Amino acid sequence: MPLNVRLFIWFRLLFNCRFYYPIFTILFLDLGLSIGEFATLNVIWAITIVLLEVPSGALADQFGRRRLVVIAGWLMVAEMAVLCLMPVGNHEAVLWLFVLNRILSGASEACASGADEALAYDSLAEAERTTLWPKVMAKLSRAMAVGFIISSISGSVLYDHSRVTALLNWIGVSGVDRAVTMKIPLLLNFLTGIACLVVCLRMAELPAAGSSHKAPGNWLSRSRVAFLGIAETARWVWRTPAAVTILLLGVVFDSVIRVFLTVASNFYRLVGIEEAWYGVIGTVVSMLGLITAGLMERCSDRWSLARNFTWLAVVVFASLQAAAHPQAGWLGVALIMPLMLGMRFLHFFLSHSLNAVVDSSRRATALSFRGLTMNLAYGVMTLLFGWHTHWLSKQLSIPAEDSRVFAASLAWWPWWFAGTLGAALLFMKLRRR
Repeated sequence: MPLNVRLFIWFRLLFNCRFYYPIFTILFLDLGLSIGEFATLNVIWAITIVLLEVPSGALADQFGRRRLVVIAGWLMVAEMAVLCLMPVGNHEAVLWLFVLNRILSGASEACASGADEALAYDSLAEAERTTLWPKVMAKLSRAMAVGFIISSISGSVLYDHSRVTALLNWIGVSGVDRAVTMKIPLLLNFLTGIACLVVCLRMAELPAAGSSHKAPGNWLSRSRVAFLGIAETARWVWRTPAAVTILLLGVVFDSVIRVFLTVASNFYRLVGIEEAWYGVIGTVVSMLGLITAGLMERCSDRWSLARNFTWLAVVVFASLQAAAHPQAGWLGVALIMPLMLGMRFLHFFLSHSLNAVVDSSRRATALSFRGLTMNLAYGVMTLLFGWHTHWLSKQLSIPAEDSRVFAASLAWWPWWFAGTLGAALLFMKLRRR
């Protein structure tokens, strides 16, 4: 396996397996932010990605994919440093530092999106790329599963103040404030950010990658060609039915699943699961991802895109129905497990399908269009979620932070998914005609 491909797996592992993910929503709330502020911050994050996603992909195709990946590594270190410096208890400072964090995080995601995958994919022998890439993605899925197991367990346990203080008392340290212990997962992520940057710096640019379309001259003329390439790639996407289908399906599935994953900790509270168990839930999902990595590879190799997305749609709809009618305790968690696992299958299918139809010269830009459309949809979905919970709180005459508002909003989710998927299928049918 080429060095770039091995480093790509390490990059994705360190970049995505974050210790604060199991307690992502409640971290915002425990730092004094409201649900509305949480939704707004995620919109800022999504807008940043929307503005930078495609330009970063075009610049990667023109100036080199490694440069953009290295910038993403530096930005990750910066965004985690901001979280670690968060002054707990000062709402004004916390809010504005979170705004800065979301901008840095969005910029980091945008720089990495497309560039890392394009660099790894083009490092494979051209004649074997479509065969080898599902195997690379299967290895990545297994590595990510192990990474999420470690980060989920440690992140949720280390966020539990009583467990941390008990451990500190055992080693002779006492009187540690919660404002300090709640930052332990963030400090661990700062260290993994530094490790991620080291991995980025070890990557090597491919001399021939995109050389056919690189413009001669200074950086200004090459930047101009890069941005002209955005319009060219947009036209290519629109004129390629397979690309339109892949992006549209990605938008519909990813937006619903990702927003649910973002607020998953609220769902756990709703069904009565204690915080210390959140990491265990993430571990179980990761173990399932580890077990099913081979199945993802076989589905991509043997089944058509239509067949894979048909059964995935059934799984997502059924899981959203289970979330809309939450069962108390572990049964409620078990019923939404397929939805959480579905995200892994979705991105496996999208990566394999889109890389197979796009050529090397515009690969990073095209992959950035994938990120752009899905992050834009995620931002819109997050806004709708914030607006919907606010509207429901008025209808029910209870605060938006009340768990009953969240429970009421979940009842709408399966029908939103079914409606948007139906609209997407109708659009594709009319477009083919």
